[in-house]
Amino acid sequence: MGVTIAIIIQILLFLLLPIWLMKLSRQLKINRFLSDIVLCYGIGMLLGNTKSLWLWSWLPGESAEALAGTIATTSQITAFTSVLLAIPLLLMLCDVTEWLQYTGKITKAFLLGVLAVLVVTITMGYLYEGSLEQVETTAGMMAGVYIGGTPNMVAISKALAADDQLFLLLNATDALCSGLYFLFLLSLGKPILGRLLPNFQSKQTSAQLIGESSQMPDLPFPPKQWQWTSIRPLLIATLLGLGAVALSAALASFFPDSKGEPNQTILMLTLTTLGIGLSFIPSIRLLKGVFNYAQYLLLIFGLAAGFLADFTELISMGSSYLVFNALVLIGIVGLHYLLAVLFRIDSDSFILSSTAATMGPPFVVQMASSIKNRELLPVAISLSILGLGLGNYIGIFVAWVLGL
Repeated sequence: MGVTIAIIIQILLFLLLPIWLMKLSRQLKINRFLSDIVLCYGIGMLLGNTKSLWLWSWLPGESAEALAGTIATTSQITAFTSVLLAIPLLLMLCDVTEWLQYTGKITKAFLLGVLAVLVVTITMGYLYEGSLEQVETTAGMMAGVYIGGTPNMVAISKALAADDQLFLLLNATDALCSGLYFLFLLSLGKPILGRLLPNFQSKQTSAQLIGESSQMPDLPFPPKQWQWTSIRPLLIATLLGLGAVALSAALASFFPDSKGEPNQTILMLTLTTLGIGLSFIPSIRLLKGVFNYAQYLLLIFGLAAGFLADFTELISMGSSYLVFNALVLIGIVGLHYLLAVLFRIDSDSFILSSTAATMGPPFVVQMASSIKNRELLPVAISLSILGLGLGNYIGIFVAWVLGL
């Protein structure tokens, strides 16, 4: 009985709390300096490390030890399921043909950032060989998250059969390092970085060429009014996403790994490919409200993943990974900036492309507002979503190179 009650409480918490936190964040203007995903992850960590006080201490007929395994399993399933569905939903919104037609410097800047990630993660992986456990997996996950985002870190960790604790460690260190870098860009980034980079030259005709398809849909989640017109796109996207997950899982099961389990590498790469493939259908790419719906799924993931974090183990094991993460991010940003100077990339394109790669779409919107450049916002969002697709391929490639 106690186990059933605990599972029900957990599921309701994971589904409803992100919505309340989003509303609270906007009412108190917390979202100006703290993103929703970071907030949910932090609240999840707090709830997970105090669950003995509020969850199972009063549940009848079950010991803490008996409930601990069930609580962890429910959190793992929730986190994995939500991010699996979010990946194709985000990728199906990316207009790849539109992105290829846009030849502005921000696209070149983004590609230079991808090159910087490849060089730095592989180099750091070789330098740390023998001094950091699972260094090839760690470097691959770092490559994925700094080209795409947290979903890539999850996908790559599963594809490489990484320990759950390694993901939690790297997710925590990434939140800290990326957060500090984001604060730098918001405050001193443009004045300092702009000293060696040219100013942005407005090209309104190029911005108009992009069109409105790259911009984030304006329908919030959950919808203010539950009408068929607002629910229908979400149902279509959900069915398409579930179909992509089912096909990917079937293919992964057809080619099992050495343990006889579904091949996680095939699962994630197939899911990524199907998501990008769906984006070539305009009617799917233009479904309203899907972006915010996918973001909600990522908030569920953040809450559930944070719930699994163990403060004591993070403190005892996280220092070496924090140093590695910090050096990787500093190296990526430094090399990216050097390449931007050599290729004469303007300051706005560099800042938005770096934000798109290292932090993702929600941060791009905040950054564009901060540097007062709305013209580059649509293509920056497209590039950040496209990074979600590239991240899985490149992260696995980095791990493969280091494993040779």
